[in-house]
Amino acid sequence: MLTACGGRGTLFTQALKPLPAVATSTAIVTVVPQTNRAVIIRPATTTPSALVLSPGARLAARIPHADALVVLTGTPRAPTVDLVDLGQDQVQSLELPGYFDAVTFSPDGRFGVFTYDAATSSGPLVARNLNEVGLLTVGTRAVARLQLDTESLAPRGVLFGPSEANRQLVAVSLERGVAVFDALHPEVPARRITIRPPGTASESSVVEAVFSRDARWLFLRATALDDVIAIELGGEVGQPPSASINFVSGGRGLTDLEASPEGFPDSVLAVFALTRELWLLDARGIVDNSKKLLAPEAISTVAVLSGTRVLAWDSRGSKGVVAWDLFDGRSGSSVLDGTTTSATLVPSMGKALFFHSGTAAGGPSLSTVTVADETNRLRLRLQSIQLSRTVQSSAIDDVSQRLFFSVNASPAVVTLELGSLRLAELPIDTPSSTLHYLPDVDFLASVNASSDRLGDVTLWPAGEIERSRAIRFTDFLFTGDLDRAEAP
Repeated sequence: MLTACGGRGTLFTQALKPLPAVATSTAIVTVVPQTNRAVIIRPATTTPSALVLSPGARLAARIPHADALVVLTGTPRAPTVDLVDLGQDQVQSLELPGYFDAVTFSPDGRFGVFTYDAATSSGPLVARNLNEVGLLTVGTRAVARLQLDTESLAPRGVLFGPSEANRQLVAVSLERGVAVFDALHPEVPARRITIRPPGTASESSVVEAVFSRDARWLFLRATALDDVIAIELGGEVGQPPSASINFVSGGRGLTDLEASPEGFPDSVLAVFALTRELWLLDARGIVDNSKKLLAPEAISTVAVLSGTRVLAWDSRGSKGVVAWDLFDGRSGSSVLDGTTTSATLVPSMGKALFFHSGTAAGGPSLSTVTVADETNRLRLRLQSIQLSRTVQSSAIDDVSQRLFFSVNASPAVVTLELGSLRLAELPIDTPSSTLHYLPDVDFLASVNASSDRLGDVTLWPAGEIERSRAIRFTDFLFTGDLDRAEAP
């Protein structure tokens, strides 16, 4: 005979809705807001562990180059951020000046900027000042409040400039301009720069920002403008940097900007899709100092491949790819096997990887592109690999030059050696929603977010093809929570 309980328990009253898994250099971390836990899965252990977090977790992000992450926690009236150190298995909670929605870290992991999202509601708060940002200095665990005081409603993006000896510039893109401040001197007011040309009432919003490699220039791409907005920044320290703005013209249909490679100061790469032009534009608009390539194929995106060579392709439905050497002017082009869904560049090898969706003429595929020298031109060498389905997730190991990827609805992960294009497959139990490479331990992690289990992660040594070497962790979301006594 079964006897029912007298009522519902009070410990678990909500369905578990974990945040997206975060990969550090050694582990996979899943934050569960309903249990106030960060569940940690490491390759060296067979049992997950957990750290207690502050209530109200809503976003988790890794700190670059650190075995650590931050978790936005707290309430709208008492916002906090938890710093989770996996090396020490410690959690430190810091007060935040606002109930922020997002965080952006500098590439070296020294600083993080907390921002609001104008499209996100803030619960019981009736009003929010979206021009307010928070600056986290990771080394000192200090959080500073910065007031941008701009005429725009909310930030649209955050970009860190190159690291300098005595300052670290940060550009906050806005609807009507940009604000620039120094993360090393947060007490100095931000420099606010409007992009509206003098004498006009036209409205333009910043959609892309690019620093030059010496942090002397900030280049902007904005809606309703074909001109590249070039902002020359002064070298002041301890006071807002001076700013001189210029509008530089090229072709028509500006779609992408990229910092120019070393050896080409005071310039920026720009793609103009409507006229199929790739420009190296002089920041001051001096025509004689600019270079132009009329592409034989449709292009919309550009990136530096290696050295002075750049690669341009179309990410909007065409199959062309174009290479250009800025030093000697040689160029070359080719046609890929399909339309590009995602692309990855491997500068150490001078190689680019393009994943393609299926077409009427053929199924999904992966193309590798390398650039070879010829006397008067560049030759693009294409090698293709057929895929059974469109790629779902991928990860890359730059040191060992390996690409790992999975495809839709397939319980297999492929290892591709980029030098020889040798392929190896490891069958696992479930398809991958996301794939992560853990470089410090040379392991792969497959996260199955669509599983009906309470957590589903598989770990195995990178490049391994024996299924017996893989360890699957399931039903771990309650880790560290079931062993506590319920409060009376």
